[in-house]
Amino acid sequence: MRLHNRDIKQPLKGMTVDWLAQKCEAPASLLWRLARDTTLMYKPTRRQKKNGGIGYREIDPPQKKYKHLLKSITKVLSSNIKHHPAAHGGVRGRSSFTSARPHCGAKFIVPRDIEACYPSITPEKLLCTFAKLGSTLVFAKFLSSIMTVHGRIPQGGPLSSLAVNLYMLPTDDHLYRRARAKGGRYGRLTDDFVISVNTREKAIALGKELDYRIRQKNLQINEKKHPEKEGILAGDKLKNIHSLIVNSKRGLRPKKEHIGKGLELATRYARCCCCATPSDLPFLADLRQRTAGMMYYLRQADFSPAHHIRRMLEAGDRKVLLMLLKRELQPHKNKWWLVHIKRNEPQRLLNLWENKTQLCRTA
Repeated sequence: MRLHNRDIKQPLKGMTVDWLAQKCEAPASLLWRLARDTTLMYKPTRRQKKNGGIGYREIDPPQKKYKHLLKSITKVLSSNIKHHPAAHGGVRGRSSFTSARPHCGAKFIVPRDIEACYPSITPEKLLCTFAKLGSTLVFAKFLSSIMTVHGRIPQGGPLSSLAVNLYMLPTDDHLYRRARAKGGRYGRLTDDFVISVNTREKAIALGKELDYRIRQKNLQINEKKHPEKEGILAGDKLKNIHSLIVNSKRGLRPKKEHIGKGLELATRYARCCCCATPSDLPFLADLRQRTAGMMYYLRQADFSPAHHIRRMLEAGDRKVLLMLLKRELQPHKNKWWLVHIKRNEPQRLLNLWENKTQLCRTA
């Protein structure tokens, strides 16, 4: 049975634990047992330094044994509900770029960030919200339990983004309609709220309403991230949303720090490939993976050096491949950098080279 619930205001209507267990191909008794004691599914909590080095956040990574089940639950629930158009975090096909793009060229932007968003949302808060979203009391209790651990939404859990999106759904729907009524745009990326309008009066009014709605959900606004006057980005000031610059109507531009990091990695990779040897393959594969990651990130923007970085990657790849072929080492499909669960191509080529040099020495 496939629900395909298209009601945004009541996305959990008709869902039951037995239906979820059938779709996940897991016993309903197992789901109930894990919901009663969610600590079974997660590793011990560890502390991780926040970006910028100020403060720590508590991370709850899932156990390998239950990671697939948690992902299955997330996939089943996400594919059977209609996500709100304002929600961009943890939704397939959406990202920080899709969240920031509608605000390009806006005269006034109202950004807000939630302080300690995940730890602030408890099972009791989720239970009340899920009951309003069309869920039965039994399924709401089950869902609010399995989506939390240690009395909070876990950071690093597969269900976490979906839990936040469902919790914020009534707020998203209200603010989305209010912003559109004033000729503006509203979007949210997990715990980052953004409203853009064309006049200061509208920005102030919507900013006050946004603050009220956030506090109504018993969440605290992070004042340190947006110390601007009245919490509004206006004029020629650099408008930064989700680490993307939205000043131009023509499109998005990444921050200078991210552009510099991508170019630095690409330059370093190209230089290392010029004098590479088989023993350098594991290091080069790791460096290439990081460089390619920055390229894939930057190319989503409208203005970025992603094309230049790609050409540097391809030039480095050709140099390493030529070096390997001269030593009679043939990579799989000429992709010497492939590293995944079933294949570690750099290590395989290195082992072949070491065996070949060992045979030459003994001969």
